[in-house]
Amino acid sequence: MEELPLGALRVRGWSKGCDLCWKGAKSILFITGECPLYESCFYCTIADWRRGKRDLIIVNERTIEEESSLIEEIEYSSSLGIGITGGEPSIVPDRVYEYVKLLKERFGKEFHVHLYTNSIGIDEKTLSILYDAGVDEIRFHTWDERKWVKMRLAASFGFSVGAEMPSIPGEGWVKKLILLSSFLDKIGADFLNLNELEFTPSNRENLLRMGMRPRIDDEVGVEGSAEAARSVLEYLERETGIMGYFCPASQKEYQVRMRWIRRASNIARDYEMPTDEGTLIYGEVSGPEEKLMIIFRKYGGYYKDGKLLMRADSFEKASKEIKKLGLSGRLIEVMPTEERKVLQVYPLEFILRSRG
Repeated sequence: MEELPLGALRVRGWSKGCDLCWKGAKSILFITGECPLYESCFYCTIADWRRGKRDLIIVNERTIEEESSLIEEIEYSSSLGIGITGGEPSIVPDRVYEYVKLLKERFGKEFHVHLYTNSIGIDEKTLSILYDAGVDEIRFHTWDERKWVKMRLAASFGFSVGAEMPSIPGEGWVKKLILLSSFLDKIGADFLNLNELEFTPSNRENLLRMGMRPRIDDEVGVEGSAEAARSVLEYLERETGIMGYFCPASQKEYQVRMRWIRRASNIARDYEMPTDEGTLIYGEVSGPEEKLMIIFRKYGGYYKDGKLLMRADSFEKASKEIKKLGLSGRLIEVMPTEERKVLQVYPLEFILRSRG
């Protein structure tokens, strides 16, 4: 068993989808908010505002209303593949077909597509649609042993097939996951992915009511989840031939940061600078126009709505002169997304102190 960064665990490798995800090379397509199992899934992490909205489509942090926006987002993120989730994608197979076809035609057959499903809409007809569209990998999420046969059916189509489940602490849950790993091995499936059970606003009350608590060193991960995953993977390594992987809650933040790094350099405006964390940062100077033009002529920038926007390195070089002219200034760090959500503001005085 390999010990990976962030507490991740791996046995015999991982799926192509996971490999691309770790590199930040996967975009996430939320293809519908509809799912009939919300009430029966006590640990569901989907935000309440997304639930039940059949026609809600989001790629990464961006709501999609036109196909061109999806293509643009993939290009901005330099993605080599996409993961399709929901809601439950299998209840909108025609929509999945449309988007996967679009992506494969635009980016080529090697553009990797994996799809999550609780199996509720999976049958031969749906699998045929997914196969014809070009879906490469299917990750099943179901505790119901009666539905596990659908994994065998999917494998017969030629998909890369596995299960992706939360690692829930407790002897009964661990035994069920061990049973699942044996079943996957028996049918010739490829992998079992275990996700660290995590607290979210949508499931927090349910988890606390069941006696679960956050890890001491992390307010998100559930105490005992990582240990449960290790027990399952130890069995999987010893008794099966499939791949096994434990994905810690912190990996999701890491994956987003890696995707941001790829995206930031593609969308940065002339006055924005990508950071090592994948964010964007720029300087903003405000004050009388004639004084702003003094800074502009010497250091460059972009004049907009009575403010001078400039590269962070130029802002730092100009900081003393900005202060001397009596102008207001600050560095602004934002997400590399369409709306440029502000993450941090560094006042001019802070920059002056840091520069000595």
